[in-house]
Amino acid sequence: MSFNKLLKKAVLFLLAVSMLLEQMMFLQVNTAFADTNSYQLVAKNGILELYVNPKYGYFKVVDKRSGSVWFSNPEKWREDKIAAGSTRMQMASQLSIRFTDVTSTIQIANAYVNSVLKKGLKIKRIKDGFVAMYTFKKEGFVIPVAYTIKDDYLNVDILVNQIKETKKDKYKLVSIMLLPFFGAAAIGENGYMVVPDGCGALINFNNNKGQETYTQRIYGADFGIVPDFQGYVTQAARLPVFGMKKENSGFLAVITKGDGKAILNANTSGSKSSYNNIFAEFVMREYDMVTLKEKQWDERSFNIFEEKLPNVDKFSIRYYFLDSKNADYVAMAKKYREYLIKERGFKKEADEKSVPVYIEFYGSMKKPKYILGIPVNATIPLTTFEDAQKIVKQVKSMGVSNVVVKFVGWMKNGVYYNLPLLTTPEGVLGGKKQLENVLEYFQKANVKTYLDVDFVLFRTGTLMYLRNKVATKSMKKVPAQLWRYSPPIFYKDDSYPVLYLISPRYTNEIVQRFLANSNINYFNNISLSSMSTMLYSDFGTRPVNRYQTEDVFLQAIDSLSKRFRNILLTNPNGYLLQKASEIVDVPIYSSKFLIEDAEIPFYQMVIRGYVPYSMPSVNFYTNEWMWKLKALETGSAIKFTWTARNEDELKETLLESLYSSNYRMWLGDLKEYYKELYPTLRLIKGKEIVEHKIIKKGVVKVVYDGGVEILLNYTSSPQKIENLEVAAQSYKVVVKR
Repeated sequence: MSFNKLLKKAVLFLLAVSMLLEQMMFLQVNTAFADTNSYQLVAKNGILELYVNPKYGYFKVVDKRSGSVWFSNPEKWREDKIAAGSTRMQMASQLSIRFTDVTSTIQIANAYVNSVLKKGLKIKRIKDGFVAMYTFKKEGFVIPVAYTIKDDYLNVDILVNQIKETKKDKYKLVSIMLLPFFGAAAIGENGYMVVPDGCGALINFNNNKGQETYTQRIYGADFGIVPDFQGYVTQAARLPVFGMKKENSGFLAVITKGDGKAILNANTSGSKSSYNNIFAEFVMREYDMVTLKEKQWDERSFNIFEEKLPNVDKFSIRYYFLDSKNADYVAMAKKYREYLIKERGFKKEADEKSVPVYIEFYGSMKKPKYILGIPVNATIPLTTFEDAQKIVKQVKSMGVSNVVVKFVGWMKNGVYYNLPLLTTPEGVLGGKKQLENVLEYFQKANVKTYLDVDFVLFRTGTLMYLRNKVATKSMKKVPAQLWRYSPPIFYKDDSYPVLYLISPRYTNEIVQRFLANSNINYFNNISLSSMSTMLYSDFGTRPVNRYQTEDVFLQAIDSLSKRFRNILLTNPNGYLLQKASEIVDVPIYSSKFLIEDAEIPFYQMVIRGYVPYSMPSVNFYTNEWMWKLKALETGSAIKFTWTARNEDELKETLLESLYSSNYRMWLGDLKEYYKELYPTLRLIKGKEIVEHKIIKKGVVKVVYDGGVEILLNYTSSPQKIENLEVAAQSYKVVVKR
C-alpha cells in the first residue's frame, strides 16, 4: 500500500475519532441539563436574594427592587448558534484557568469540563452565601471561591491562600478568569459595557465588532517585566472597575482586592458567541520570555514564571446592582465614588476660591557633552528658579488669579538621575537660597507650589545604596531596565539612557531618609508623579508583587502627608485617589480601541466636586478645538508644561517630547484660553456631573449640579441640540437656575 493511501486512511480515522468525541461531549453536556434550573435559596437581605444550583455551581442574584435577575451563566448557552468548543464550555463555567506545564506552554481549562463534569465541585453554605470548591483533578488544582451578598452587592472572593497545587511538578497555575459570562447579554438585548480605559469608554452591545476583543491590565504594565518589543502606547486603565447596563438594569463591578493583579476582558456578540460579556482575570503568576542562543543562528525561546502564588488571603470583586431608575454610567461613577468615600476615606478637599491654571516647569537634566574633547555628563538648565518666578509674574499680570506650579527636576542632577536621599537643589538653577526666595515669593503671592520628588525612577546609586542593590529585579534576576523604544520599529533604542526602578523593599527607607533631610524653607507641598502612575513587582530573591507594592506606596504617602500640607498626584491609580490634594493630567481621551464605541468622562465623574484636577498639558495637543470641547465636557482646568531656555538641547534625550515647551510661544494662547474657557469653568467649580448624554455620535450634553448645561458639537456641521443651534466643532452653555 502506498504512503499516500496510508496517510489518507490515517487522516480519515483521526477525523472519525474527533467527530465521535465531539458527539460524546455533546451527549454528556445535554444529559447534564436535566436540572440546570434547579436553584436553592442560600441567602437574602432587604435588597438581594442569592440562589445556587449545587450540582453545577450556577447561581443567580435577584434584585428585589426591580425584579432583575443576574445569572452567573447564560441560561441558554447550549443553544448558542455561534459558540463552539472551549468557548461554549466556558459559557457554562464560573471560572476558567490558564496554567503552564513542564514545557512552559500555557494551556486553558474551564471549570465545567475539567471540574464539574468530573465530580470535582463541592458547594458549602456559609453565612450570607456559599463557597464553591473547584477541583481540577487532572491538573491538580483546588480553587475555592466564596460568593456572598451584603446590602446591594454580590461579593466574590477567590480564596488565594487556600488554593492547592497538588501536581506542582507538572502544572502551575498562571491566572484565573472569574465569572467570564456573569450577566452576559444576548444578541437581542440593548445596552453597553463600561471600561476604565483612559477617561473611560463604552462598548455597545452587538456593535458588529465581534472579531475585536478588549483586554487591558489594570494600572498598566508591570514595569518589573522588561519587554524587548513595545507596541503602540495607549492610555492606561487607572480605575479598578467595570460595568454593564442591560436594558433597564445594570451593575458596577469594583475590584476591591487584587486590583494590581487584574486584567479586564470584554467581548461583543458575533465572533466567539451570541453574548456580550465582560469580566476580570487575576494573574496568579507573572511570566516573561527568555531567548537563548544555542548556535550562531539558532535561538530558542521559552517562558519563565514566578515560583510561588501571591502571598495574599484573597482576590475580591464586588458587583453593585444599580436601581433601575439610575443604571447608566453616571450612576456607576457615583456608586464608585460612594465606595471610595465609605471604604477608602475619599473626601472633599478644601474648596479653592477660583479655578487654577496649572503650570509645570522642568528644571534641569543631564546630557553628555564634550568639553575640550573630553566627554562629560553636563547638567543643562531648562528653567531656573528665577525663570519660574518671572514667568508666573507675567501670567498673573494677564489677569490669571489662581496659578498652581509644579516643579520637576529641581534637585541636584535634574530629572531621572539621583536617588532622592538629599533635598539639595540644583546649583545651575540657582541653588538652595534662590529656591527658598522663590518659594517665599510664591507663598506671599498665593501661588501654591509643588516640588516633584521621584521615589520610583533613578539612574545612579550611592555607596550605601548601590544601584544593583536597590534596583527592582526582573524575572531574570538582574536589575529591571526601563528603555526608550524606537517609534518606527518599537524595539529598544540603546542610544538613550536606561532608567531603573527603586525596589519596593527600599521605598519607605528612602522616603524616611528624604524626610530627615528635607530642610528647605517654604517647601510645604510635594508632587509624586512617578509614584502616582507606576506599579511594578520586584522578582528578586525576596520578591514583592504588584499588589504588595500598592501597600508600600500607600505607607510612603502616609509618611509624606505628615510632613507636607498638600500632595499633588499625576493621573493616579485608583488606590491613591483618597491621598490626593490635587490631581493633574487626568486623561480626556480613551485608547480608542476598535471595539470601543464612545468616550465618556468616567474618571472625572468620580472625582469631580471632591478633588481639583487638570487635563494633560494643552501645549502638547495639536487639535485645539477638540481639547477645548473636552475640557468643558470633562470639567478640567487647563495645564501647561513649560521650559524657559535650552530647548535645542532636548533632542535625543529622555525629555525630547518637550520640544514645544518654550513658554514664550504660549503666553498669548494662555491669555486667550483663559478668557474663553474660565468663565464657564468658574460656573461649574466644585460641581458634580449629574448627567452626561451622548445624543448621537459627536453630539454630547453634560449637566452639572446647580443647573449648568453644556451642549457640545464635535461634528463638522451645525447641530440642533434641544432647540438650540450649536455651530460645528463648538459648544453652548445654558444656565438653568
